[in-house]
Amino acid sequence: MNKILAASAASALVLSMNLAQADSHEKEARRYVPVETFTCNYRAGKGPADLDEVIGNWNEWMDDNGAKDYFALTLTPHYYGENTFDVGWLGSWPSGEAMGRGTDTWLSKGSEIGQQFDEVIECVSHTNFATTEFKSPGDGPAPDTIVLSFSDCTGPEDPGKWPDLMTGLDGWAQYQAETGYHGATWMMFPAYGGGDFDFDFKMVYGWDNHTEHGQDYQRYGEQEDWEKQGELVGSLMDCDVPRLYDARVRRRPAQED
Repeated sequence: MNKILAASAASALVLSMNLAQADSHEKEARRYVPVETFTCNYRAGKGPADLDEVIGNWNEWMDDNGAKDYFALTLTPHYYGENTFDVGWLGSWPSGEAMGRGTDTWLSKGSEIGQQFDEVIECVSHTNFATTEFKSPGDGPAPDTIVLSFSDCTGPEDPGKWPDLMTGLDGWAQYQAETGYHGATWMMFPAYGGGDFDFDFKMVYGWDNHTEHGQDYQRYGEQEDWEKQGELVGSLMDCDVPRLYDARVRRRPAQED
């Protein structure tokens, strides 16, 4: 899929949620939420302890400004290639309206705390993704530390085949749930930022810890589940080798407290 088509697909998928909700006879619409990511490097002489201090100040600022619906975590590369970053940031809102409201507050009131971040890290990208879930991480709040993997993927060149891909991924998630896999699964479509993407979407898997990740790693090989995955999604998508990150939850929405 070319880059223009990829952007159109992401927009169409988000818009389809509203169209389906308008027709009570349509099946339940897939839900998409906005997610932002930053990739950053520490400035000379700065490190994780300095960032921890700023994040503590930022959390107080968020509380003081009524930001109750934002989730955030930081990412430290675990398995990675030559071109990586020191620390990543992933944040999400429950809706586009919440994203816009939070952004307006940040732009109007956040310059001082933003400067504190800027003194510790230099961020080389800021990207927004329309994100949908295929396999849930389960009930309750995420643990304080989790494990996440990201792959860059391309989908079918024929736009008419995209529903088949989504159905296949639903089937793969269901199979994983039935056979004891721990990992949760999300699909992230680039909406803003990042320049000329050479992928259509990211596939993201998450685990509560490395033990559960290792159990799924072993299970996939012993059950030869590449055959089942191939049966369900076949040639509908192609993904690169995943990067694995250690993630630390930095902020939870108020309803998770």
